[in-house]
Amino acid sequence: MKRGSILSLIVTILVLSTLLLVTTPPTLLSTMSTLNGVRVIWGPTPIMEGEAKGPGDLTIMNEYYAVAFGISTLPPWGIPRGHIVDLAPIGEKTADVLAQFSFPLNDWANWATIDLEKGFMVIDETPQRAIVIAIGKWRDLLVNYTYIFESGKPYFTVIVNVTNTGTVTYKNHIMGPAITFEVGWTFVPGYGTGRIVTSPRDPYGIIDDWVVGYHEDFVVGLYVPGYTHISLHTFFVDPFYNVTLEPGEWRVFSSYIIVLSTGDVCRVAEIVAQLRSEGIGVVKGHVYTTRGDLVERGVVIFEKENKPYCWGVVSKGIYETHVPAPAIYSIHATARAHGPSSKETIAVDPGETVEVNFTDVVTPGRVVIEVYRSDTKKLTDAVILVSSPYVPPVMYLAVTTAYTDPVKIGIAEIDLAPGNYNVSVGWAPGFLSKWVNLSFTLSSGEVKSFTVTVDVLFMPSTRGWYMADLHHHADYMDGKTPPPYVATAQSAFGLDYVFLSDHDYVGNCEATRKYAEARNKTFICSVEISPEWAHFNVYPIIYPEKLVYRGTLREIITAARSAGALVVRANHPYIGGLFIAQEQNTIPGGYYEDWDVAEINGPWGIDDNRTLMKMMSLWSMGIRKYLTAGSDVHDVWVTPRSGFPRVVAYIPEGPTIEGLARAELTGRTFITYGPFVFTDPLPGSIIGIKDISENIIVNVELYAVEGLSRLEVWSQSRVVYTVSLNGTSQRLTLTFPAEKLVDRNRGFGWLILIVYDARGNRAITNPIWVDLNTVLKTETLTFTIMTTTTITTTLTVETTTTVRETITTTELRTITQTTTITTTETTTRTLTEKITETSPVPTTVLTPDYTLTGVIGIVVFIIGLVAGLLFKRK
Repeated sequence: MKRGSILSLIVTILVLSTLLLVTTPPTLLSTMSTLNGVRVIWGPTPIMEGEAKGPGDLTIMNEYYAVAFGISTLPPWGIPRGHIVDLAPIGEKTADVLAQFSFPLNDWANWATIDLEKGFMVIDETPQRAIVIAIGKWRDLLVNYTYIFESGKPYFTVIVNVTNTGTVTYKNHIMGPAITFEVGWTFVPGYGTGRIVTSPRDPYGIIDDWVVGYHEDFVVGLYVPGYTHISLHTFFVDPFYNVTLEPGEWRVFSSYIIVLSTGDVCRVAEIVAQLRSEGIGVVKGHVYTTRGDLVERGVVIFEKENKPYCWGVVSKGIYETHVPAPAIYSIHATARAHGPSSKETIAVDPGETVEVNFTDVVTPGRVVIEVYRSDTKKLTDAVILVSSPYVPPVMYLAVTTAYTDPVKIGIAEIDLAPGNYNVSVGWAPGFLSKWVNLSFTLSSGEVKSFTVTVDVLFMPSTRGWYMADLHHHADYMDGKTPPPYVATAQSAFGLDYVFLSDHDYVGNCEATRKYAEARNKTFICSVEISPEWAHFNVYPIIYPEKLVYRGTLREIITAARSAGALVVRANHPYIGGLFIAQEQNTIPGGYYEDWDVAEINGPWGIDDNRTLMKMMSLWSMGIRKYLTAGSDVHDVWVTPRSGFPRVVAYIPEGPTIEGLARAELTGRTFITYGPFVFTDPLPGSIIGIKDISENIIVNVELYAVEGLSRLEVWSQSRVVYTVSLNGTSQRLTLTFPAEKLVDRNRGFGWLILIVYDARGNRAITNPIWVDLNTVLKTETLTFTIMTTTTITTTLTVETTTTVRETITTTELRTITQTTTITTTETTTRTLTEKITETSPVPTTVLTPDYTLTGVIGIVVFIIGLVAGLLFKRK
């Protein structure tokens, strides 16, 4: 066919398509049961809740799954275009379950950039098969991707060929498939779920080459033959290889993604066994409770080598599970909040059917807890940790963490399996109070009620100090916490603000705001801007349409300021963050200094110590940027540590957004994992001195509900003073010769305090500055915030800070800082929505629609076929 004829055909098809679109509204079916074969769709994906909504995006579907590539749509976390961003099983309760699937070339955040114009295409497009090929480059590594989608198979194949085209050896690179889920949990046979930082798999007892993401209604398996390393969290799993490539050397990696619309994890093991040409056996039977009732919904768990291997689904008391054979399994049945049945050991041979019935699954009891604060005598949000006699490997069945109800504040109703329990109840535990412990025995069908009063030991707010967790996720992308529980959890951990920062998304802000205001908490809408080279929380967001999520550092920060951000936070600077990007020279457009604060992120680690040392070096150069903190919690049930660590800010006018921003920008803050340290002068203050021979005096008040351990004073990146502590509170007056703190050549110095409690948790102040021969000046910071709520008031807060300055005239001056704040307040704080969930079970989603009307589908198919012909002719 001549090119002119082809173009004419394309124009005709496009005209017909337009007419059809005008006359026939697109209809998406709730199930693909009528679909036979493979279908290719260009444009916005029909996957329910999918992110690939761009005109150039690509969706591939067969009878079992739908997969979408982000071509126009930008994948998350800085992953380049051309990778998979959506995946959904075909079934009655299906929606997008995937955040991304990619192939990092040296652990996370190192991906090939795909040539979308010349190196991404669909070939061999037929109802029986479609093949997507892509070509990318990372440094000197040429990466060829091949995705094979076939009719009648519940999996697709991914083949990646990596070639070293350079002259340098790439040694011990950790590369391989990486998959992240938007809903559910991960599971690794032999290990379960949890956190593994990238490392060899051998020490973790892993007993097969497949991994899964799952929930009650889906399983996505990833089979990676012979993988050597693993990186794991509850929402992602990356089976990697340790690879060395000499110049000119290449290596091929094959993996299989298995997609099921059932929660049967053993089905993944069965398919993998078939791919390996191994045998299959069947185990089936009935499952009853001790009362003689059929278990409506549960699982039968299969163990190998005394480790969890897989599980089959129980529906209306019946199960039939296909498993690799020959093998010896230990199996038992259970259900949510039920006690497990007795275990049975069975041998399964290929082709054999073994029947095992269970009659002793134990029905639950219920615990009702009301939680009060001792200071207010009112019901309060609380976190509840459950030490259970049995924790199943199936996370949606486990009850290990609970919270009081988002609407019925202070009340929790928890169904538990019968047994002996130790339960810890807390409001601001480890910070303002101690855990309250309950021990009890619960019987089947029993209801136990408890009233708990949390003894509040002290309140920083009475001194003008307020607390915030400035890095927290809801349920977008890799987050697993619905907005009601974002507010509930942050309140339960004693925070004065509710703060939300999803990846590249502000859509959860309004839902979260409602629950924050119901608790009289100040809400801050933030966003975690997440390019591949660094992440930034910026707040507050007033005009989200002005944000830029990808670009140079200057472009991102400038856009954030336009969107209303007063503070730009450098998140986890040494884990895919600003500092490591700066040191490796990977910042697009180069370094730009208009960021404000650097984050201490989550539980204290080596990277946080590096961040602290880096900030000390900046302080010694006179760069007056400050520390901030955030928990980076994604799932408040799996990681119940909202506000660990947190920022404690001096805001004399009360917990306003503008006050918090001002405190962060001026260093009037400290970060803490538990202890509190109040200094006079405040952090961020400047002590002016005339001569290096003078003494510096700092008054300190320390508090720690877990007991004080020691205090360190740091200056010029070294410890200049340390003292042992005891008790829960202590006052000190510290005196230092200025010559220990001040760099004579630069004419200034600084000091910070680090205090530890008896559990090793720390608090770190921001610097108190010491300036030689300096006359302090009045500084005015003016913030204007405009929002769209009902009543606008202008609030001017004037605070007076007295600083003793010894200068040549030895005069004492009073410095007045005036801050003008324009803020908008809503006088109505009424919550009417009813929330009933008290566990990490996602909200029920609507049935998705996947298929275009038949006529439009045929037209789209013809367009794809013609495009394929054009590709073949080039």
